[in-house]
Amino acid sequence: MVSTEAPLEDLIFRGEPDWLRDNRRTALESYRRLPAPSKTDEEWRRTDVSRLDPSVFSRFEKAQAHTTMATNLPKGVILESLPVAARDYAELVQPRLFSLAQAHRDRFTALQAALFTGGIFLYVPDGVEIDEPITGRHFSHESGTTVQPHTLIVAGKNSKFNYLDEYIAEHDDEAGYRSGSTEIFLGEGSQVGYVAVQKWGRNVWHFADQRAELQKDSTLRLFNVTLGGKFSKTRVEASLAGEGSNAELKAIYFASGDQFFDFHTLQDHRVGNTRSDLLFKGALQDVSRTVYAGLIKIEKHAARSDAYQANRNLVLSDKAKATSIPMLEIDNNDVRCTHGATVGPVDPEHMFYLRSRGIPASTAKRMLIQGFFGDVLERIPFEHARKLVEAELESRIG
Repeated sequence: MVSTEAPLEDLIFRGEPDWLRDNRRTALESYRRLPAPSKTDEEWRRTDVSRLDPSVFSRFEKAQAHTTMATNLPKGVILESLPVAARDYAELVQPRLFSLAQAHRDRFTALQAALFTGGIFLYVPDGVEIDEPITGRHFSHESGTTVQPHTLIVAGKNSKFNYLDEYIAEHDDEAGYRSGSTEIFLGEGSQVGYVAVQKWGRNVWHFADQRAELQKDSTLRLFNVTLGGKFSKTRVEASLAGEGSNAELKAIYFASGDQFFDFHTLQDHRVGNTRSDLLFKGALQDVSRTVYAGLIKIEKHAARSDAYQANRNLVLSDKAKATSIPMLEIDNNDVRCTHGATVGPVDPEHMFYLRSRGIPASTAKRMLIQGFFGDVLERIPFEHARKLVEAELESRIG
């Protein structure tokens, strides 16, 4: 990245409000103060960033974001670039921006908060329902650059809508430093479907935080797809802050070559009568590696919480490796929690069954991978995203 020792005014775009500039300064100071991740830190023990040299990516490529919708937006909905929204709708943006993805978490989150260069702000007022999905598309066009978009979504009371973020590299072999972070605030009774599809270049270092806060009786259906990057670290966290809230967290990842994917998830039940359901499924081939570590946290006053967590890995090569670490932290006895993980190869009996019916090995393998992902694909919250993900997976598997 550009030298973070340079004055802040040389690192970001001008014309931003004073409050945002002050927030950037604070985050940049956190970046300069925080140490590099250490192997003594449990979250980073299996994730090596020692090969990341920020000075290699010395130039910002301004994140280009485009939004699409099939129909006009209902009255009161705000869909704007995040820098513009920070200036024109400060009362909505300022209290929330980087309040979930807090800059002091680690150096990479601090860097995102200090130097994000674009992104999208979506505000849906109380009671508004949007039938057609909204799509935000974030592009990179050059190798060796830094691209750091950020999405901020605010769902009013009893609102209902779906949103898709796509992170797209113009050239598949692009190198660089990329992010793709999102904060989602769900008001009472709101229903939000959110899908993120990450297909940055194959030589990219990628860091993302997807965090949501759910108020009373709200429902979040979050779906993450990770395909790009030579290194990708993604945190998916849901904070269930209101009774009756429900978070469905799903993910698909397909790693090949020497790709490394790291996922950390948190289902934080802060109050009682809340529900979370997490299922992450991944396939690995060649010499790729993945790490999944997930925590269900039931806080002291969260009686009658119901939480489920599962990570399933299909290993397609003798040299690929998946590590899975499901965890529980429960401070209340009146709860129901289930978690589990599997790591294994293609079932030879299934392969034999298909081959014995004249299906070529490569076709049989593709069919088994598609079947493995099938139960997750069908739970993508809206059809447009489902078709996109199916097409991307077909391309990668093929």
